[in-house]
Amino acid sequence: MDAPHRKGPSPRHLLPRGRAITTILASFAAVGGLMAFHPAPPVDSPPPAAGERPAAAGAPSRESRQARLAAAQVIARALAPADSRRLTELSPEEQSLLELAASLQAPGAGIENPCVERTGPFCTRTVLEPLFSALDGLRSGQASSPVRIAAFGNSLIAGDRIVDIVREQFVRRFGDGGRGLLLIDRLAPYGPRTRTGTAEGWSVHTVGELKDSPWPIGLSGVVHVSSQPRARSRFSLSGERQGTLFWLDQDSGPLELRVDGHPLLQTQPQNGGEHQQEDFTLPPGAKTLELIAPQRGTALQGLALDKPGPGIVLDTLGVPSADASLFLRADEAMVADQLRARAPALVLVMLGGNEVKRLQWKRSTSSQVERDLRRFLQRVTRATPEAACLVVGPVDAVLGPGAAKPFQQREHLEEVIGMEREIALEEGCAFFDMFAAMGGTGAIQRFHTRGFMHDDLVHPKGRGLDVLGALLSRGLLRSWEDTPRTEPSAALARAWTTLLGVELLSHAPHPSRQTRSVALLPGAPEGPWTDGVRRVLDTARARDASASLSLAEPSSLRCATLVPRLGVAADGSGCLPVTPPPFSEGVQDPFQRGSVVGAWLLAELVRYDTLATAWQAP
Repeated sequence: MDAPHRKGPSPRHLLPRGRAITTILASFAAVGGLMAFHPAPPVDSPPPAAGERPAAAGAPSRESRQARLAAAQVIARALAPADSRRLTELSPEEQSLLELAASLQAPGAGIENPCVERTGPFCTRTVLEPLFSALDGLRSGQASSPVRIAAFGNSLIAGDRIVDIVREQFVRRFGDGGRGLLLIDRLAPYGPRTRTGTAEGWSVHTVGELKDSPWPIGLSGVVHVSSQPRARSRFSLSGERQGTLFWLDQDSGPLELRVDGHPLLQTQPQNGGEHQQEDFTLPPGAKTLELIAPQRGTALQGLALDKPGPGIVLDTLGVPSADASLFLRADEAMVADQLRARAPALVLVMLGGNEVKRLQWKRSTSSQVERDLRRFLQRVTRATPEAACLVVGPVDAVLGPGAAKPFQQREHLEEVIGMEREIALEEGCAFFDMFAAMGGTGAIQRFHTRGFMHDDLVHPKGRGLDVLGALLSRGLLRSWEDTPRTEPSAALARAWTTLLGVELLSHAPHPSRQTRSVALLPGAPEGPWTDGVRRVLDTARARDASASLSLAEPSSLRCATLVPRLGVAADGSGCLPVTPPPFSEGVQDPFQRGSVVGAWLLAELVRYDTLATAWQAP
């Protein structure tokens, strides 16, 4: 944890809100001579003798400062939000849902999106980059095929309302790629048919049942088996042209597909016991697709319907009552083959609610829950190594109507959330805390008061589900917008080296280093200037606890300051003084100026760490 500073005024109170940026700049001019540290010596200076304090160096040349300023501007531009990722204006429905969320005290949450590649201290690739790059392709018009999302989960996903909102909001911005993987029939006699056919003559088995299915189960978590001759399912079409039929070649008769009443294809079963997939193309203008199983005992695992061009496809892979241990009952090879056939850009896993209940009921243990969550996550990520991965934590969970205190939070909820977060980050996935997004403890009671919960106090309904979908969609879209579109590049590496004045660091840990606070700016705590500084520092955040650059929170770094009166570290030593760069006339935008200062500040901290380490070396 960061050590506290000596008591003093908060930076936000040093200047009134709204003071001109030139006034803020003027306040920096006095910083340099008030700190204990001396300016860093030139890179080629010899280290001091043992016990000797490094001598102050002369002021850098004008040419050197101009070169460093140019390098800082390159870094600031590289880390700025990409214009192509600017979110479009909210639709009236989206605005209505966010207002409803605010009235429910559901603040939303950011997505933890770990860094997987760096240039210097800057993250140039995150876990969600496969999805974000695919979205970039849709936004730029360069993509020629759909971008798919595979959403695994329990009844909250199976009900399709949450992912329908995500689907709608993404389709609005990136285009419609089709309805994706559909089921032959509903899993219950009630509910929408958005993702199912209208069927008769089928029995159903799922991974969520207490007994193992007599039929192998694949990607969808569901298998429909014809229970009478001429069992059928009918789908309405809305522009889909490409399809895939997933079926089991096991003691089955042929399957027939008919389009607008005309034959399209018939399968040729060999009864070899294998799972099969049959790709087909629909004629232009087709209105209906009918699937017929002439014999009993024909098993189907789903039907995918996609549009031919680019757009968003979201495969709903939710099963009521499911948890990770039950999803593991599905045939691993079958799931992997079918998941690879769908080729998602993002695998989304929203589990945890049923795990919480089973821990409460003593039907499972924490070690079992952790083991099964990890195994299931490894199974799906192993099948799709090129896809991004996102784990969504469970919603608020309470004891329910049969308890003396029905709105008391279940004791294992936060344990499972913490477990999911830890597993997600360890397994290379991003994490979204839905419990925090919907307002934390008491959220279910607030939803219930507004009529957005079923009587079981487990399942949100109606607009309550819509709000959860909007929170998840907003988190994903915000993360896409805010993540700099910076790829590992020689230009960024050269700029960092120039700004640093030394070669790129290894970021190896050093025993003498500690994480301390950095006092950033006087004036308003929010605004373009401050946001620019924070963006650069947050982009440089090292999630590895052993890294020498560490931001425990936004605006927290090794001890350095732009504000003299806060420039004392917990050990009594002075903080590193940083003189802001000499801005050129071309740098007028406050956000860009803040980003340049952030890059400059970060470089000064790293320069000091590098030279201090060299001086302390035996």
